[in-house]
Amino acid sequence: MWDQGVEVFDGFTNETFKMHDMLFCTINDFPAYVPYHGIMLTGHKACLICEEDTASQQLKHGSKTIYLQHQRFLRGHHPYQRLKKAFNGHQETDNPPTPLIGVEVYEKVNNIDHTFNKSKKKSNVTNI
Repeated sequence: MWDQGVEVFDGFTNETFKMHDMLFCTINDFPAYVPYHGIMLTGHKACLICEEDTASQQLKHGSKTIYLQHQRFLRGHHPYQRLKKAFNGHQETDNPPTPLIGVEVYEKVNNIDHTFNKSKKKSNVTNI
C-alpha cells in the first residue's frame, strides 16, 4: 500500500483520495517477530535483548534449547536472584546487557533489504 496506495472515500468531504499506508510499529509476542521482522527465534542466540550474550544450554536427553540468566533483568537484590534450586543451581550475579543506543540500532538495521509487498511462493511443480 505504500508504493501504489489505495483509493479511499472520505465521508466528511464526500471525495475519494489515494491513501498510502505503512506498518510503523507493532506490539506482539516473540513468535510473531519471525514474519514481521525476519528474526530467527530458534537456536542458541534467540533472545532479542541479549543477542550474542544469550545464555543457552542444550538439554542432555533431548533436542531442546533452554535459556538461562534471565533473573539478571530483575532489579538489584531481588529475592529470585538468590534462588538456586528453582533455576539452574546457580545464583544470578550478572548484570543485564547494556541497551543499544540509536546509532548502534541503526548500524544493525541499515543494510536490511526492505520488501513491502508479498513475495510469490515458488511452485513445486516441475515440467517433464
